[in-house]
Amino acid sequence: MAYIGVRDLHNLMRWLVLLAALYALWRLYTGLTQGRAWTEADRRATLWYTIGMDIQLLLGLLLYFVLSPLTRQVFVNFSGVMQSSELRFFAVEHLSLMLVAVILAHVGSVMVRRATGDARRFRVGAIWYTLSLLAVLAGTPWWRPLIPGMG
Repeated sequence: MAYIGVRDLHNLMRWLVLLAALYALWRLYTGLTQGRAWTEADRRATLWYTIGMDIQLLLGLLLYFVLSPLTRQVFVNFSGVMQSSELRFFAVEHLSLMLVAVILAHVGSVMVRRATGDARRFRVGAIWYTLSLLAVLAGTPWWRPLIPGMG
């Protein structure tokens, strides 16, 4: 079934995105605290996180609008969905927080590119990407199986 395959891919991608976020933040914070020069590796680290977020967004939108039986209920009976905390989470909270996270990652990417000076790049990147990761952490359904097929 396409739904299960895309859902499991979306679930697995969460771990890659989290690893990319942690790696990008590690590079940003160590660059800031050590006063080192901005490098191509720093640019790539933030780019990997942003690209991972974009892939997650596309998979999530495919699930939300096309494949998911959970969100199909949203379009049939929105007020009824609001009575269920799990359905409400996926219908409103997960979608909203992840959209915010993607926007924060993209704003961070633009702000880092426009920043002048290495220290400013690291500081601006650390702020925006930290905010993005916090939105991801808040919007992740941690009660679901951590690895597909394990729950």
